[in-house]
Amino acid sequence: MMSDKKISVLLPNYNNGHYLKQALDSVFNQSHQNFVIYFVDDCSIDDSVDIAKSYNDDRLIIIEKNQNSGIVDTMNRALAFIETEYFIRMDGDDISTPDRFEVLINFMDEHQDIGVCSSDIRTFGKENVVLHFERDPMINKANLIFGHSIGHASSIFRTAVFKENSIVYQDTYWRLEDYDLFYRLKDITRTTSIPGELYHYRRELYNDNPEIAVKKNEEFRKFYTEILAELGVETSAKHLDMHLQLNNRAIPTFKLKDYKNYCSLLLNANSKSKIFPQVELEKVLDKYLSKFIYRLISYNQMGPFEVLSLTRIKPSIVYYYFRAKVHQILGRNK
Repeated sequence: MMSDKKISVLLPNYNNGHYLKQALDSVFNQSHQNFVIYFVDDCSIDDSVDIAKSYNDDRLIIIEKNQNSGIVDTMNRALAFIETEYFIRMDGDDISTPDRFEVLINFMDEHQDIGVCSSDIRTFGKENVVLHFERDPMINKANLIFGHSIGHASSIFRTAVFKENSIVYQDTYWRLEDYDLFYRLKDITRTTSIPGELYHYRRELYNDNPEIAVKKNEEFRKFYTEILAELGVETSAKHLDMHLQLNNRAIPTFKLKDYKNYCSLLLNANSKSKIFPQVELEKVLDKYLSKFIYRLISYNQMGPFEVLSLTRIKPSIVYYYFRAKVHQILGRNK
């Protein structure tokens, strides 16, 4: 039985007490008021639950877990209750703009073929930048060879897509539950993003733990092993290294021709396995490779003759190369 509310807010919480009131206020101040919030607390040891209970609003449903089990289980607890047409993500230390729900709901109502839609994200706190996401659903699908290209935290989801296909969050890959989710959705529904900084994402020092980055790369490597196997590509150490490096998650260690050959290998394998849309995959691989050339130069992995051979298709590459060389020489002389 569907709820009489239009949208649910899926809000997992763990020790967000310092920021929680600001997050919840941003929800209760929405221009669209026909919502229900599933606030699932993962055994916080701060005053988070007391803050949530202070609102005394029957649209705020508080679920207290009796054992700390992580964000994946926490989100699935909320997902099991959701019966509204849509649900939306919200973290307890972030902020939704007042028109966020209204804008996203209107878009989804007008685009019945879309199952997930994100918006731009503005970060705040440690840094203040705007993150833009891909609008083309087919490019989004092809981008999944490296990662997801819409914002998970800023997304609205069509509930029926999840219920009818028994989709829940999984912790198969540590801290990659969003990537894993979008990868499993790729053959079920279409994903897109719309412009507008509707979600403000807090960036603090706890977001940038080097140990977490190393462990997360190990999880990417596991994920990429599965993707390459699905494509029918050998899951060798070299292939996995290049995949990580092309996604800017590791320092380049090979030559340009190696990466070109690898991209051709992926494209040829996909023409047979048809895991990703072929035309869009070619565009994605070309984009990643084009950007990667600058990283190769920065890490001194390209010589002058290689650079000169690219001047016809990338005229700016010579200037970038020699500027990088000057910086390297000046750096050595300090």
